[in-house]
Amino acid sequence: MTTMPSSLGVVGYWLFGRTEHRVRAREHLSVVASLGRIPLGSADLRRRLEIAAWRRDEGGARFGSLFIYSPLAFVVWLPLIGVIIFGGARLATFLTALMFTFCTMVLWRTLLHRVLFARMLVPLVALVAAFGWWAAYNSESGLVISPAIARFSALLLVFGSLHGVIWFYRRWRRAAREQAHAYDALAIAAVHVVDAIHGERLLWRHSRKVRRWCEKLENLAVEATACLALKERVDPLDTGLRRELRDEALRVAEAIRLHKRALVTASCVEDVERVIESLIYGIDALVCDDRAALLVNAPDLPSRTSRLRAMVTRLIPGAVLIGIAAALPLIPGIPPTAETSARWVLLLVGASSILSSSPDTAGHVRDVLGKLLLR
Repeated sequence: MTTMPSSLGVVGYWLFGRTEHRVRAREHLSVVASLGRIPLGSADLRRRLEIAAWRRDEGGARFGSLFIYSPLAFVVWLPLIGVIIFGGARLATFLTALMFTFCTMVLWRTLLHRVLFARMLVPLVALVAAFGWWAAYNSESGLVISPAIARFSALLLVFGSLHGVIWFYRRWRRAAREQAHAYDALAIAAVHVVDAIHGERLLWRHSRKVRRWCEKLENLAVEATACLALKERVDPLDTGLRRELRDEALRVAEAIRLHKRALVTASCVEDVERVIESLIYGIDALVCDDRAALLVNAPDLPSRTSRLRAMVTRLIPGAVLIGIAAALPLIPGIPPTAETSARWVLLLVGASSILSSSPDTAGHVRDVLGKLLLR
């Protein structure tokens, strides 16, 4: 926690910093409670996990709590308030579009999920961002109290505050990684998944519970894909090693996803408990830094040629829809009043087809264009 060496910084820390430390303590207590509930079977494993909980690097989540409960947040909130109060509707809409664009880039990892809502999150946020830019371009200035203060606040926010926060975040991440390993965060995430499944294992007949377990396993698989790739430990030019580590991370993620089938087809509590034992075995391998043990039962990945073929098969239908959306003014018979709405529909359906790999893309094109031509 970094504080300003001034009376203002001391007051800010007294108001906000103590809350941030309480949040961290509460998170650690939740991990300790989870370790007490799950059947680890070894005191040494419990001790290793407690150490990993102290060392773990939570990335954005930990930095988010530090940002919210510390005076650091004011370097962003104050310029933003200045823009809203002293600026017009166009400037506020522009900043809203900018924030949604940033959210679209941050949410890229949701594309790795095999969950419908997660896959739809990026196109929906991107659609809102595109609408925000369109509204910012077409909106009028509105009520402007002080354009000079509004412009100064916007410049301070975009070219001053955000750079400072990004610099602080990168510095904090670097300091955290000097004493933590990517395996620590993944091991603690797996502990929470095992705790949830173990605590509700007697409810294996309930479809909602099983679906919730599968969603947690999917989140853990995506986390494994990011953590086990170890991108920040490898030079960007060493593409061979980066590709090898990424393939291994994808194999471990597929091994985690295989447990979803065992949970969905479970016929007794013992089937669920076998999944829990397998996950605890993986946690043990993580805290022991035994990467080879994680890959023992991991399935092989399909060849690069087949993966490239599958990628092209997924991209082409969506690209066709997006291309039709761009070429709508050239298609005769479409009323001008329906052109804008049709373009947005085709863009959304095209993005959804790319993300969901839907085989019914041609049917979507016929349905949308048929309705337009019949008007």
